[in-house]
Amino acid sequence: MALFYDWGFFIQPGRDDEFRAWLADHDEQLLELAPKHYQYLGTYRPLAASDPCDYHQLWRYAADRTPDLRVAASDLDGGFTKLAQEYLSFVDASREHDETFNLYGEVPR
Repeated sequence: MALFYDWGFFIQPGRDDEFRAWLADHDEQLLELAPKHYQYLGTYRPLAASDPCDYHQLWRYAADRTPDLRVAASDLDGGFTKLAQEYLSFVDASREHDETFNLYGEVPR
């Protein structure tokens, strides 16, 4: 069964344009270098949402164990780990307590 992981987060004040430019340059690499069992679906800015997050990052996960993207990223050598560190450098850690994490499962047919 595929799971969908949604992480809502905040960008550091004054870095939104820089983040969007970085994302435009690296979005394809996030897809190509994603950890095993993960498929990067994109980073989205909410147009209407019940949470206050600046952005949401969406992943598809296909494995039998509980997903933990940070652990999966740290297990890799090279490309994705470096990319994830760059990505996270834009995230406002002072608002970590306001971040959202949602995990969705497909409805059986």
